[in-house]
Amino acid sequence: MTREAGPGLAGRLSGAMLAGALLVPLLAVALAAALTRSPAPAGSLLHTLVFRALGPSGWIGLPLLGAGLGALTSLAWARTVASALAVLVLGIGLGLLGAALVIRTPSALPATGGGVARGLRGKTQAIRRAAYRSPVAITAILPYAADDDPVVREQTMLALGVNLVVSGFEHASAQRPLPPAFLPVRDSLRVRLLAGLADPVEAVRAEAARALWKAPRAFGPVPKAADTLAAILDRANRPEAVERLAWLALDAAAGAPDAGLKAAAARFATATRDSELARAARLAARP
Repeated sequence: MTREAGPGLAGRLSGAMLAGALLVPLLAVALAAALTRSPAPAGSLLHTLVFRALGPSGWIGLPLLGAGLGALTSLAWARTVASALAVLVLGIGLGLLGAALVIRTPSALPATGGGVARGLRGKTQAIRRAAYRSPVAITAILPYAADDDPVVREQTMLALGVNLVVSGFEHASAQRPLPPAFLPVRDSLRVRLLAGLADPVEAVRAEAARALWKAPRAFGPVPKAADTLAAILDRANRPEAVERLAWLALDAAAGAPDAGLKAAAARFATATRDSELARAARLAARP
């Protein structure tokens, strides 16, 4: 920046660039949330651009694009032609670089051939691919929570509890602050997981309960999840019980403490004839 620009332009330029870098990603997230709730066609230009912007390199491109736009807004305070030209070049350069990163990134939504994955294999692959792609990609998992196939619903509950957003909440710190885009997605995940606790299929309920109970920083205390896991352990010795669900419930019981869940693990430890399950149950029952 030239001396003619003065401290007035320098201060306004840095402030405008920072404001743009923060505002543009927030606007993109808000627009993406609105598009997911609207009946607009998924192939529209606006829909495609927004969800590309929320892809991996889009998260770099959006702040750069915002910083470039912010720089251009400070042109009015340039006192000389040289300083105005410097600001113009900076703004256009950052804007073009940010736009290039936004356009080149793959769409954040799973590629499903028409917007909806078909068949058990296609749906499970879409769910697994989306879990750690981006916050918006995770929202594409939500409709599968109401799928007719209980296996798809079970896989969905698992992915809703193990994904980029939940990991962000569980490991957030002063050094790793939580991105603002994670907050609304977390709320949507919690709503779907709570609904999964009422699923008619026990395996789906088990995955939903484990997801909620294993992520206390993300979802907070959910007593109904602990009750669901305890009920699974109390039924685990029946002939028709699925052993995998007992392991799943014991894994959750070994996490955040709950008196009822610990008591169920202790009861199961004394009742089961499987030595490995009994050992895991005794560990889970410890205070």
